[in-house]
Amino acid sequence: MTAPRLITDHLDLWTAAVTPKTNNGRGRNGQPELTGIKKLRELILELAVRGKLVPQNPADEPAATLLEKIAAEKARLVKEGKIKKPKPLPPVGEDEQPFVLPEGWELDRLGNIFDIQDHRRIPLNN
Repeated sequence: MTAPRLITDHLDLWTAAVTPKTNNGRGRNGQPELTGIKKLRELILELAVRGKLVPQNPADEPAATLLEKIAAEKARLVKEGKIKKPKPLPPVGEDEQPFVLPEGWELDRLGNIFDIQDHRRIPLNN
């Protein structure tokens, strides 16, 4: 069974799972908690992160190409003095990969994609 069908074919099970909340803490009032919905959200996020939520399009640009564009734009911004030259980060090791990546996907350090200290996204000029 495909991941989307796992979700849609059993939507009644996901929405029916309820756990009573305790009266401890603010705003609880003993109302039931929709644990099925919470678990469904977690499942959808997990499937999306792993590239299993929708079929992958082999015609899509590989992640390596996008990462090269980001690195080039970052180098341009450093050269123009708009951002500081970042410290080089080690590549993501095979032992750090939490799961097998879909074809065309790559893992990279967040600091290679974002300017974390300034909380700004590195803009891409397409």
